[in-house]
Amino acid sequence: LLFIAVSAEAQHPWLKWQSTPSVHSPREENKAMSAVILEDARYHEYKTDAKQQMFVTTEHRRLIKVNDDNGVESFNKIYIFKSPNAVVEKIMARAILPGGKVINLPENKIFDVEEEGRNYKKFAMEGLEKGSEIEYYARIKYPVYTFGIEYFSMSGTPIEMARFALSVPEHLVFDVKGYNGFTVGKDTVLDKQRIIYGEASNIPDIREEKYSSRDPYLTNVQYKLSYNLAKDKGVRINTWSELGKNVYNNYHSFSDKEINALDNFAKKIRIPDGAGPDEKISAIEDYIKTNINIEEGTIGDDGDKIEKIVKSKIAGHFGVTRLMIGVFERNGITPQLVFPSKRNEAQLDENFENFRLVDEVMLQFPETGLFLDPVDISFRYPVVNPLWTGTKGIFIRGTSIGNFKTALAEFDTIPSMPYEQSATNLNLHMWFNKTNDTMEMKSKQILTGHNAASYRPIFAFVKKDKINDVLKDIIKNVGSSDSVTNITYENSAMTDAAKNLPLNIMGDIKSVAILEKAGNSILVKVGEVIGTQVQMYQEKERQLPIQIQFPHALDRNIIFDLPEGYRVKNLSDLEFNVTDETKSMGFISTYKLEGKKLTIQLHEFYKKIDYPVNQIDIFKRVINAAADFNKVTLVLEKI
Repeated sequence: LLFIAVSAEAQHPWLKWQSTPSVHSPREENKAMSAVILEDARYHEYKTDAKQQMFVTTEHRRLIKVNDDNGVESFNKIYIFKSPNAVVEKIMARAILPGGKVINLPENKIFDVEEEGRNYKKFAMEGLEKGSEIEYYARIKYPVYTFGIEYFSMSGTPIEMARFALSVPEHLVFDVKGYNGFTVGKDTVLDKQRIIYGEASNIPDIREEKYSSRDPYLTNVQYKLSYNLAKDKGVRINTWSELGKNVYNNYHSFSDKEINALDNFAKKIRIPDGAGPDEKISAIEDYIKTNINIEEGTIGDDGDKIEKIVKSKIAGHFGVTRLMIGVFERNGITPQLVFPSKRNEAQLDENFENFRLVDEVMLQFPETGLFLDPVDISFRYPVVNPLWTGTKGIFIRGTSIGNFKTALAEFDTIPSMPYEQSATNLNLHMWFNKTNDTMEMKSKQILTGHNAASYRPIFAFVKKDKINDVLKDIIKNVGSSDSVTNITYENSAMTDAAKNLPLNIMGDIKSVAILEKAGNSILVKVGEVIGTQVQMYQEKERQLPIQIQFPHALDRNIIFDLPEGYRVKNLSDLEFNVTDETKSMGFISTYKLEGKKLTIQLHEFYKKIDYPVNQIDIFKRVINAAADFNKVTLVLEKI
């Protein structure tokens, strides 16, 4: 690996804007791609202004080759993100045509736009054709920050060369670490600036794939301030231990006014005598989420102060979490803060303290071992965002040294719920009407765990007179019919999750859509009662390991009363048995015929979150087995 050492005062060669640009040829393996990023170079420099205030200047140069019309379409408009506290100092861009002609971007063609709440500098590249190159450069000034991450493969386009450099005053020592193929060298001090370089070549395009999390596999480089030699050469700063102590104090310390407010507020929550930890936790969480409006970003400091929260009934994320902790502690419950490593993002690294990746928070209860999301009102204990489970997290564990209370920050596992606790089950009884032209059904859908958590907010937040309309849409998928009556439901309260009660949704259905006549035979599309199923095809070689949201099971029990004078010609079509060798996933369908009563039992299950790439074929077979059952049509022939 070659790192080019240059003076901090001089522009890096790979950032230089050549007066006469050359036309490049991509690597042979990239010529068939619609576009390829030939070079992606980034330089971050920490500087001090005349008032001795530190700031950061970032420079970013990108050179892109478009090989076909799709490539032109993808890159003919360029967006440069502008954060609210940033100043865009300079933008240059040009199109370099295959023959060498250069079309420079006029400054008046750069526009400020806002899309989906984010601000950008936007410009269009004119005159592009196949074989053209797009080169652009941006210099942006930011307030100082001490943690960062730079992604190099977010676009889904291969990158032939990526470079990154960080330049800081020599008294500051940053740790820099590359992930997924990005290599970082040692720092060098030149002209009182400490400079660290890193690079990666041949970064592949990582595609979005079904049943996967792409972001953890993207090439990136991360950095964090570890020492300030001007203060104390031997003291490492911004450690996980330091985070634990600071976070614990912030969330567990209360002023006298807050203590008084907590005492009065806690008295309003009805907790039955003799309640155990689960019942206490559930009652406290539900009372707070029902009576306090949880907002973020618009309410200022008052949203963090307990005495203000209990009066205004409005809290920010930090404030409502402190409120919950205070009330739990007054009821003999000792929650621990947990920062999860979210499975769909870059992962927290026990050996690299990038606080930039620490944002969402959960509470964990040593009394039960279970978790709670203090902010999201659509979840109730013990169900949390499934992407925060089946992963690692930072557990902030309180401890005492004499009368002094502090905390330890420790990485530990956040387990997922067992697969049998998150179920989407179906009990269905179906029979013909007297004229054999309509199928009548009694349907009961039984939802638990994460699956129930997706539906319970309906009963909490949808107007009562609209709930049946929503449930009708759910039930009608069973019979492919709008004729749904006698809709009822059970265990719909948000707190029923803590009691491990299933959410049951029932209704009667009349369907003609699943029937067809074929001469003297009747065709019954029995497979459609399990609803539309995903089909999975893999035209390209699989890149990423398989990952599902959460382990789960789907058990369907179907009882079909056959009409008099008919028999089923093709019962064997109901038989499926597709599993992997260890039976960690599978789709199994069996049947039993007793007189005119046909019982069909389906068991579909995924016991794990993660499966390796080499299991993609069996995983597809399991997924597609459900889709194949959905197509099963029974032939009822006259006897």
